Amino acid sequence: MFCMDFRKIFLVFIFFLMVFPACRNSQEKKPVKVPGSVSEIQDTDHSYDSLIQALTSLQEDPQFREASIGYLVVDITSKDPVVVAESHARTPMIPASTLKIFVTGAALEFFGRAIIPEVMITNQMSVNWRSSKLLRKIGGKVYKSATTAAGARAILQFWSDKGVDTRGMYFYDGNGLSRNNAISPKQLVDALYVMRASPYFQTFYESLPLAGMTGTLHRAMKGSIAEGRIRAKTGTINYVKSFAGYCNTITGRKLIFSLIVNDYEGRTRIVKKKLESVLIDMAKI
Repeated sequence: MFCMDFRKIFLVFIFFLMVFPACRNSQEKKPVKVPGSVSEIQDTDHSYDSLIQALTSLQEDPQFREASIGYLVVDITSKDPVVVAESHARTPMIPASTLKIFVTGAALEFFGRAIIPEVMITNQMSVNWRSSKLLRKIGGKVYKSATTAAGARAILQFWSDKGVDTRGMYFYDGNGLSRNNAISPKQLVDALYVMRASPYFQTFYESLPLAGMTGTLHRAMKGSIAEGRIRAKTGTINYVKSFAGYCNTITGRKLIFSLIVNDYEGRTRIVKKKLESVLIDMAKI
């Protein structure tokens, strides 16, 4: 009887040795290849090469040796969005006035048509006090407290409910003037992507300055291929320059992008020209 029990135990042990490795292997996480990553696209589609080279050159520029550069470019021409280029896309950075995208986008859905004139001038001319007022107004509507803290809380919840990962995002103010604000390039792109489904998207889209023609971009990229093809919110404070918006390229591609530079050296005017040069290359693809 002891031998019979021992034999059963032995067979169970052998079965365990055979089955356990298979179970373990099936549960191991396999490396995930992100569709549309830069390396993958370069193997199959060279349409984006000039833009990728421009972004690479930007990172290698001596003026940005000590700077933090984050960007994300997504092609939304087809049904499934494709990542064209990214670097530190999930890293929270100082956004400057591109922060207003989150305020104005939320304001349109909270208040509807009545708020359209306010949103238009806030984004077109990047009026700081108007954006701060909108933030507090949102706080008053959602939490019955028209304060910056309540508005920031309401806006974070609004975008989170829309599917934007708001982890690491921080609103110190409602206009982007503070260096304590923190938003990642991906969060900007995600918000711009989400807004496409909003009933107020066309208004929001037209509120963004148009390259070479309106608002804070009325002189930017004028006479270049990007004129009239890029709508973007600009951002500028000391040692911070940012752009985030939409681009219709000369080949008919539709892109969403964000580009943020923190702690650069030299004059803002020169930095602005270098970043605009990248946007011009974007419009060419």
